[in-house]
Amino acid sequence: MSDQRTPDVSEIILIVDDTAANLRLLSQMLTDQGYRVRAVTSGARALASARAAPPDLVLLDIKMPGMNGYEVCEQLKADPLTREIPVIFISALDEIQDKVQAFAVGGVDYITKPFQFKEVLARTETHLALRRLQSQLQDANQRMEQELALAGKVQSSFLPGELPAIAGWQIKAALRPARQTSGDFYDVISLPGGRLGLVVADVVDKGVGAALFMALSWILIRTYAAGFPAEPERVLSAVNQRILAEVDTGQFVTVFYGILDPATGELTYSNAGHPPPYLFSTERFGKARPLSRTGMALGVTSSETWEQADALLGPGDVLVLYSDGVTDAESSQGESFGHERLKARIAGSLGRSALELQDAVLTGVREFARDAVQSDDVTLMIVTRDL
Repeated sequence: MSDQRTPDVSEIILIVDDTAANLRLLSQMLTDQGYRVRAVTSGARALASARAAPPDLVLLDIKMPGMNGYEVCEQLKADPLTREIPVIFISALDEIQDKVQAFAVGGVDYITKPFQFKEVLARTETHLALRRLQSQLQDANQRMEQELALAGKVQSSFLPGELPAIAGWQIKAALRPARQTSGDFYDVISLPGGRLGLVVADVVDKGVGAALFMALSWILIRTYAAGFPAEPERVLSAVNQRILAEVDTGQFVTVFYGILDPATGELTYSNAGHPPPYLFSTERFGKARPLSRTGMALGVTSSETWEQADALLGPGDVLVLYSDGVTDAESSQGESFGHERLKARIAGSLGRSALELQDAVLTGVREFARDAVQSDDVTLMIVTRDL
């Protein structure tokens, strides 16, 4: 029975050695094992061959005229086309500093001459197997990136393409996801009698699971908003019961849902565990009133109830709805943007358009975070009543 392996017929091994006898021996042995072999006698030829058609593995001698093996390896690792190719050094040099330098320049293994072919074969197969696994992982990651990008596009299609234009009012909203998919969402829902349902919500999780939970929550809120057009607390209660009946993942979502009557400026709302929006009133000389929570997040318990609360937006007033990605945004020193900075940004821009107010907050968050990695989705909605 043959002890030959069955290699991937596409795998190519590049052997680099200035001694013809070593090249013939290694080439014959590896060819007998079913590998495709290319053999060259100098560093310059090795680089040319690797760049023309990258091999899957390089067996590289060190002491060669002209360019030595260390220099060859350094150049392979410096080139994006060849940097991922594993390099096994095969050399008569057996001092510890020689081996340390081989690994320092990017080698993955080191075999000392005179070599035993079984050792060469074992290490060759090991590093080719690792390269195959690496390639499979890269392919899987690429497919996942493509799928996440598609999921992100589908998610973004849930958001309102254009916000309604209401005489005497301005509404602007923005969502800056931390990843390709988001757990945040916002919505402006047209209701009977010219009223508007204002939604800002945040699934307390990350990744694909949060994106799916976000889609379910968005659909349910829209469905029950139509069923209870003047009762935000009943909308949240119905959504909560459906989430608990349909999903068993332990996820939950914070939601601010308000019903605005543009004719009167009356806002009826319920807040399910969401960061309190701020109402800046001209009657209060621009001071911010928080629209506090009226119940816990949705998806936690079936016994929870939500209360309804009311507010009035007069001429010149500003309503600021946001997710905690705004206030929790961190600087490189780990300091949070916080509620005071948010209120100060709005207070310093009162009297300007909703778009200018939105830009003031988002610019403030961006400048505060600077080079820090965005760790959470940032959602912001600004509603202003004209003077």
